Parts: sequence; structure tokens; C-alpha cells
Amino acid sequence: MNTYNKDSLLGIFNMVRENMSHIYARENLEHIYANRKFRFINPEGKFDYTTFGNFYFTSPDRMMLITKDRAYTKYHKNDQMSGTLWSTVPVIFAGISTGYKDDTGREIFTGDIVSANNKEITSVVRYLDHANCPSLAGDNCDVMFNMCQEGLHIEGTTFCEMKEEMFDYYPIKNAFWSTSQFYGSMSRQEVIDKAKKAFFAPYFTDRLTVNRGNAICYSEIEDAMHGDFELVVMRGEDYEDENGDPEFEVFIDHIPEDYEGKCRYLKVIDHFDPIIMVREPLEEFMYYAHRNPETKFILGDFRKSFALTEEQKEKIAMLLYPLNEYNIMNVIVPTWMMLYWVTQDTILYGQD
Repeated sequence: MNTYNKDSLLGIFNMVRENMSHIYARENLEHIYANRKFRFINPEGKFDYTTFGNFYFTSPDRMMLITKDRAYTKYHKNDQMSGTLWSTVPVIFAGISTGYKDDTGREIFTGDIVSANNKEITSVVRYLDHANCPSLAGDNCDVMFNMCQEGLHIEGTTFCEMKEEMFDYYPIKNAFWSTSQFYGSMSRQEVIDKAKKAFFAPYFTDRLTVNRGNAICYSEIEDAMHGDFELVVMRGEDYEDENGDPEFEVFIDHIPEDYEGKCRYLKVIDHFDPIIMVREPLEEFMYYAHRNPETKFILGDFRKSFALTEEQKEKIAMLLYPLNEYNIMNVIVPTWMMLYWVTQDTILYGQD
């Protein structure tokens, strides 16, 4: 049972742990925190917001966002939801909404650097483990928000001097650098000046690696064959050639004659119906590709090799529709599949 204030960092961590089965099942859990916003630092170094149930912690120092947002799926790291097509993205926890606003009407989050009582005190906002009211971290004791008679003013945030490596491990003690003022290491004005650097966005001291993603479809396969990749090819049953050597038939409409790179063969089911032939290997491949986000996969076109009808093309395209639904960015498909996906998106949009 969670005995900590659920708004404190340890309380949030415990609430996530208690609800992990529901989080994995992608149940709507926003009500647990009354739809309050949780702030995080995204992989491109900006603040963003989510609600409870859309993240978990691998430790108190590492937060994982659960998403199918195209802006984030390209940063997917295979983790605890590898049996699904949801993307899990390392982000940095940056606070929870306190329900308070400052003197300019700006919403206050834990992790903000706030001045109170006519700027007599300036420190980082937090929730103590056993107190329901947010407070400013103090020397021997915190200053509770309900004790601040002269109002509150956000000076900035605590997320200064950030580094890219912190997406893998952000020690919570880093958030409390402002308390060093109580031991003479810096003045209150120096705290304010430093916090202002991270007012609108975290301040990173190094340049973040931005993932530009891949094109998600191709008209000519040569256009997609650049960088490191694996060519995905449908193949038939094994047989022996006239010399007794093992061989198998491949189903791909076009491949450059000089291609000598990696191939990943998907063995089709022995059946007369091409839909049945490819359904299982394609479904297994989607999950395999998602578990290997660092690899780019190019699916070779096979519509001519299988002599697909328009109806069959549509059915096969829809077998792979989850790649589009979950914005899985490391699989590149023939354009005709994408056209069916766009049609489906239009239909679903019209139903909303």
C-alpha cells in the first residue's frame, strides 16, 4: 500500500508501481491524479506534458514515456512493453502540476524555482513524502505554500546544466542545487539567474542528438536503400536444386542486381491464398522490427510476384496498418501500402 503522499516523487513512483498491470494494459488512469499534468523533458530537450498512466519508471531516476506520437516514436527504446507495438521513450521527469499559479498566472510545477514572501526565499518546489501541500525546499525545514502570504513568483526551473546522458539516469539530487544557497555556496540572486536559463526550456550544456527519422514509404526501392538497413524479403519453402543444394524461392518484384547487403527472409505459409501465406510472417515481423528500433528495415515489394488482386493488396496493406497506427518509423514499405493506410485514416477521421 502506498503510504507516501502520492504527489511526492517517491509517491508517484509507488503509484506507478502499484498500477503497472493497468498501465501495461493501456487502461485510462488519468482519474487517479484527477487529470493533472505531469511534465517531462522530451528527447529533443523541450518541456512537454502527459497524464498518469502514460509513463512508468524503470527506477526513481529513469522515466519512460509510453506513446504512439510520431514526434516521439522515432526515439523508441525496447523496454518493458516489448510484447506490444507501443513505443517506450526515455524522458526526464520534470514535475507534477501543484494546482497553484504564480503572480503572473503561470501554473506552478514541482521542479520550478519559485520566490515567495516578497522574495525573502527562493528555492525549488517539491512535495515532501508526508505532506499534502507543496513547499519550497528549505534549510532545516520547508516553506509550505499555504504559509506564503506575499504570493509566489516563478523565476525559472531547476533543469539547468543538463546533459544528454541524463535521459538514461537523472539523479534526483541534481534537482536540489538551489539549496546550496543555505550553505553559502551561492547567493539567492545567483540561484535566480541560473534558474532563468531554464525558464521556457531546460538548459543543456551539450548538443542533443536529434533523430530525423526515416521516410516511411518508397516508390522506387533504390530511393530507400541508403545508410544501414536490412532488406526484408518474402521466401518460400526449402527445396533442393538440380545439384542437390538447398534453395528457396524468393518473392520480390525488384532488387538491384548489385545488391550484396543484409537480407531478412520471411518464410511464407504453404497455402494457395496469398493472404494466409503472408499474414503470420508479417505480423511476427512487425513485433520483431519494433523490438529492434536501431535497425532500418525495407520491405521488398511482392505484389507482382504474388499476382495480387486489388482486394488482396488492400487486405495485405491492412495487415501492416499497425505500423501506421503506432507510428513505427523503422519499417519502410512500398507506396501502395501507404495509400491504403491513408484511405483508412480518412475513414477513421470521418468517424470521430
